[in-house]
Amino acid sequence: MVKVTLVTAQWCHFCPTAKKLWRELKEKFDFEYSEVDYDSPEGEKLVAEFSIVSVPTTIIDDKIVFVGVPDKNQASKTLEKPV
Repeated sequence: MVKVTLVTAQWCHFCPTAKKLWRELKEKFDFEYSEVDYDSPEGEKLVAEFSIVSVPTTIIDDKIVFVGVPDKNQASKTLEKPV
């Protein structure tokens, strides 16, 4: 199963849009989904591991696939086939 992790921050103006997009896609596609706050211990670990410098950042199956709010069609396509 595809695993999607969205790294967000409370101070980010674009993150609510990214959250909404992935939550909508979760209703349409079957994938594992989690949201991680940039400033949390788990977020800090991901920031270090993936050298994240901007939010929102979408990690799919342990690869950064999108930085910023992804296009809905592109995001859908990543869920239809392996990244």
